[in-house]
This record gives sequence, structure tokens and C-alpha cells, in this order.
Amino acid sequence: MKIVKKDKLEYITFDNLEETGMVKHCFTTRRGGVSTAHWASMNMGLSRGEEKEAVWENYRILAEAVGFTAKNYVTSQQTHTTNVRRVTAADKGKGVWIDRGYTDVDGLITNEKHIPLVIFGADCVPVFLLDRRNKAIGVAHCGWMGTGKRMAEKLLQEMMREFGTDPADVTAAIGPSIGKCCFQMDEPVLRLFQENIPWTEDVVERDPSAEGKYKMDLWECNRRLLAEMGVKEIEISHLCTKCDQERFYSHRGMGENRGVMAGIMELK
Repeated sequence: MKIVKKDKLEYITFDNLEETGMVKHCFTTRRGGVSTAHWASMNMGLSRGEEKEAVWENYRILAEAVGFTAKNYVTSQQTHTTNVRRVTAADKGKGVWIDRGYTDVDGLITNEKHIPLVIFGADCVPVFLLDRRNKAIGVAHCGWMGTGKRMAEKLLQEMMREFGTDPADVTAAIGPSIGKCCFQMDEPVLRLFQENIPWTEDVVERDPSAEGKYKMDLWECNRRLLAEMGVKEIEISHLCTKCDQERFYSHRGMGENRGVMAGIMELK
């Protein structure tokens, strides 16, 4: 993992994805955009209440720095589902420059070049998948609900179904999000994990600071979901968004008065 700095702009890249030479990708930080007030300064969310012109400029700044095909951005429409949409040329621009025309999509996949897939996070886990052999990509928003419902696994399964992906050919990355240090949950959330993930007890422990509360390692949970499918190359950023609110927006740290980061990947 690298923290890339270009003038005031700052974003995260993953070594394993970079080394393939097949994709352009990043996970944004708060730094380097034109957003102001509590959105400052690299808000990537057009539904956060900020003027669209500022957010559009942030997308342009990022495209110039990373090399994304700016006119073709396609975004998720996240509602903590495990729904995955296959993106084609007909979707170019949806969610940034034009209306999406779809809802309830937390994962995106494509095997078409020059279409940057965009998911969002401000504590939730961003997952990036690259099928090196079949030249296909997928990105997913895995909050605690999505993680508990095995969203990372669902994303890979959809790539297997649509593109013939073999998990052994996949390079994966798990981006900045809330770490075990800060992710506290209660009994109902724990039960969701226990109902869907048989080894939940391996990634959770009681929080000694609060009765009836637990700490969950969402990074390890998503890593293991992918590893059990047969993915061998998995890189984790190990950056906690709540711990570092100077660099990242954090829902648990800031509430609703904040911007949102974006995880973006495009096939070259």
C-alpha cells in the first residue's frame, strides 16, 4: 500500500494491484479537493448536500491525477445490500454526470476497459477485485451489514458467473475503513454475523469497556471470506478511518456532517 501525494491531493493505492499493470485505481482521502465547510476538501459524494459543481471538480481533479477516464465514471447506489450490477458501455457516466436509473447496488463489476467503477465509504470496507486472466474487475461496499451478509464473497461469485473468473487468478485489496480498534457492535449485530458466518467467534471479542458490546475485525472477516473462496493475493491497508479523521471521513467519528471517500478502479 502507498499513500500517494500530488500537490495537495492525497490518495491510497495498493502494491499488488499496481504490480499487475492492468488497472488504474485508488481510494481517496479528505485531502486535495475543492469542497468546503464540513465536506472539506475531497468529498466524492453527490448526495451529501454539497453543491454538485464542487464534487464534479473533485472528480475531475482525481481523473487528471490518476488517469481515470473522467467521462465514464459509474457509481454504486449503496443501501447495504449484497446486490451486484454488471456495468457496460451503456452505463458510462451514471451516478456522476447523468442519473443512474438504478438503485440498491453495493457492488459493481465489468470486463470493459476505460470505465472507472466507483463505490463509497466513510468507515465501511471497500473491496477491490481484479481477475488477471479474464481481465475483469469488481468493487464492493462492505459495511458491517454487507460484511455480515458475505458481500465480498457475493462480488466474487458474480464475477465467476459473468466472466468465468477463477479465484486463483484474482488479486484483491481491502481498503481503509473502521478497524477492530474502533468498531464496536451490540448483540443484534453479532447475531447477524453468527447466522451467516460460522467462524464469527474467530474475528470478534467482548469489549471490556462496555457491557454487552463487542469488537469485530471487519478486515480479517472480508479477507477470510475471499481466502476461503480460493483468493491468494489479498492486500489490506490496515488504515482505520475513525482513528485518522484528519485524513479520512468517518461516519462514527463525525456523524452525518461530513463528506465521503471513493474507491475507484478502471481496466486499462
